[in-house]
Amino acid sequence: MTTIHWVHAGADALFGLAHLQNIDVAAQVWTREGRLPGIPAEMQHPMDMEQLWEAVQPGDIVVAPRPTEFAVARLAMERGAHLAVGWHASAGLRDTVADAADRGLCVLAEAGMVPGIEHLMARDLVNDYSYDAQPGDVLHFTAYGGGVPKYPDNFRHKFNTSPLSLLNALATPTSWIGDGRVKRADFPFDVIRDYDLHLPTPERHQVYPHYDVAPYLAAYGFDPAWQVQTAERGAIRLKGWRDGWAEVFDTIRQTGKDAEALQAMAETLWAEHPFAPTEADRVVLSVMLRAENDGRTRWHKEWVLDAVGDRQGWARYRLNSLMLALAARAIADGQITPGLHIGPTDPDLIAAWLVEITHEAGYSRRINQLREKRARSG
Repeated sequence: MTTIHWVHAGADALFGLAHLQNIDVAAQVWTREGRLPGIPAEMQHPMDMEQLWEAVQPGDIVVAPRPTEFAVARLAMERGAHLAVGWHASAGLRDTVADAADRGLCVLAEAGMVPGIEHLMARDLVNDYSYDAQPGDVLHFTAYGGGVPKYPDNFRHKFNTSPLSLLNALATPTSWIGDGRVKRADFPFDVIRDYDLHLPTPERHQVYPHYDVAPYLAAYGFDPAWQVQTAERGAIRLKGWRDGWAEVFDTIRQTGKDAEALQAMAETLWAEHPFAPTEADRVVLSVMLRAENDGRTRWHKEWVLDAVGDRQGWARYRLNSLMLALAARAIADGQITPGLHIGPTDPDLIAAWLVEITHEAGYSRRINQLREKRARSG
């Protein structure tokens, strides 16, 4: 029987692990620290690479929610196990799993909250638009997501995981498409702009691009013949975030990607701006695709999500671990083909995952903006 091995598990994994228990699959949990509540003791083991090596069998599934210097990915490949990870498909990960398809192994990368849920939303919109694409369309695409505090302070941000990955992203050059051409910035925070989030009560936030958007257009199914005028993938933050983080930006501008400097800053920020254990967080996402033709918008749809932490835990933890549980289940059910994938691509599987995410989020919907506009004007 296939076993799912959830590695480096902590409180952030509890919701996803409960989901796996509800569907009755064999699972083993490799914990970062102590015992996890609600998980049978016989399922739990202290995280130890040698013991994990012995436990993982060919055909098993390894779930890795956080970057692990590729050691877990190498172990999965060498032991003949499938892999689901919540982190970016970096060059290092791609090299590590390069022969996964030849081995008959499935690797689902970027299957977390962000990156992850926005991929589902983007592919859903692109699939929908592709049935209605017309010659002469000019496309505008944006995808923003992130975790924010429900009750912010002047810093406009709080942490329930290490800030290190966020600081690394802020120190990494970024690119996007504007005016039909690729644009670049050495630091993402140099191009922060205001953005109105289409919630039942609209809110103004701030967004900025990070990482490169072009590879994702191909991954999302954009036809190379489509004319893309603007395209941007990035983070969404609370209004006022740019001012609250001004000192952080100044420091990053001076230190760049110096690993020791970023690590020290991450430790300081986490100590100074943590979420309280029972404090509510929020996860907000907006993914939009709009088509213009002859200067007129003729197709415009957007996915919007707003999830708030509750008694079941922080929204970030719930959504991230749910996505990883769905990824493990899809692999176990044979719904993913061998090789490396940036989340699922099958439209039916995407739709099923979006139903699960919408049920858990509290507020998540696909908005037909043209229909909404006509309803307001009528």
